[in-house]
Amino acid sequence: MKVVGIETSGSIGSVAVCDGNTVVGRQTFGKASNHGKEIVSSLEAVFNEVKWKPEDIDLIAVSIGPGSYTGLRIGVTCAKTLAYGLGKPVIDVPTLDVLARNIKDDVKHICPVIDAKRKRVYACIYDRNNSKNRRATDFLIITPDKLIDILPESTLIFGDGVAPYKEIFAQMKVTIIEDEKPGIAEAVDVARLGLERYEQGERCEINALVPLYLRKSEAEEKLQERR
Repeated sequence: MKVVGIETSGSIGSVAVCDGNTVVGRQTFGKASNHGKEIVSSLEAVFNEVKWKPEDIDLIAVSIGPGSYTGLRIGVTCAKTLAYGLGKPVIDVPTLDVLARNIKDDVKHICPVIDAKRKRVYACIYDRNNSKNRRATDFLIITPDKLIDILPESTLIFGDGVAPYKEIFAQMKVTIIEDEKPGIAEAVDVARLGLERYEQGERCEINALVPLYLRKSEAEEKLQERR
């Protein structure tokens, strides 16, 4: 199957096209504030580069979060527009699952951590077996001190949510990856994971495709606090 992957959950966005698991083309674009301006031109550039037409695509995979509210809305809206316009299926891919694929080390437990601001993080603990990731928890929005209470010893943690709370995580016997690269989700992995989910029988109706926020927006939370 020919798959297009869309990733806009973080500060760096990307799009990719794959033929099965083979990467055919990819493009990365700038900061989150520009995702809306660059995503369409990036897709056009990739299609032109590989000499594919949009209608050649069999499946559209999109990273649904958690992550940047604005970025997620842009990515999901783009995926839905493509799906409607081309009459192609779309598949939702959780961003934490995508990040978990960045770790190739032979470890028993990993935990990608995304900064959710306001002294909380998005996280999920994964058990690993033969390089396969299995969720050991739900997708969480949690304070760092509560997260360390449930982390297994020797868990490998990484992502942009680690640095702001490094002193807290250092209290636990965990392995911290400070390199920024593993904390960046990439459209290639969105496409590959989306294809896996689709081949395993997962389906997502276009109208049901929505971002995975896990929390209300900051404005909504502040309004609720005032009430």
